Amino acid sequence: MSQQPALFDLASCEQHLVELAGRDQERFTGSTVAKDGELVEAVLAAVVQGVPRETIARLARISPSTISALVERAEKSGQIGGWKERMSRILSRATETAAAALVEDIEKGKLPAAQKPVAIGILVDKKLLLDGEATSRVEHVERVRPEDVLAKIKAAQVIEIEGKGEAN
Repeated sequence: MSQQPALFDLASCEQHLVELAGRDQERFTGSTVAKDGELVEAVLAAVVQGVPRETIARLARISPSTISALVERAEKSGQIGGWKERMSRILSRATETAAAALVEDIEKGKLPAAQKPVAIGILVDKKLLLDGEATSRVEHVERVRPEDVLAKIKAAQVIEIEGKGEAN
């Protein structure tokens, strides 16, 4: 039985797949997109403004992975603030929006006063926590009766100290 020659060279096919994967990997790390400075600036501005990454990816026609890579690089270089700073800004805006909607809905009689304050309280709490502010207060109260104070005074020992004063 004679063997037929292979239809394609497997080694060259594998090499081609590795080359393609290399290009894809480069594309998904944002390095290809990074060459378009205007696009990168627009993407980073949208991220800083709190636009959802899926929306940015759809509008800019790039993958969410590419956006993540661009953001990571921009954070490391100091081009944009870190996650905590961006989240604080977004939560601040969300808190203001929710509070305004709460007031509007209550004034219009659209909802009972007990529904939205819980959400606003959570948003405010998390915003304060991100900003390093206190989110709770712990108070220690000790009740002291006058009889207890008097007993401690009577139990105190008097110590006499004799001193000599010398002028310098």
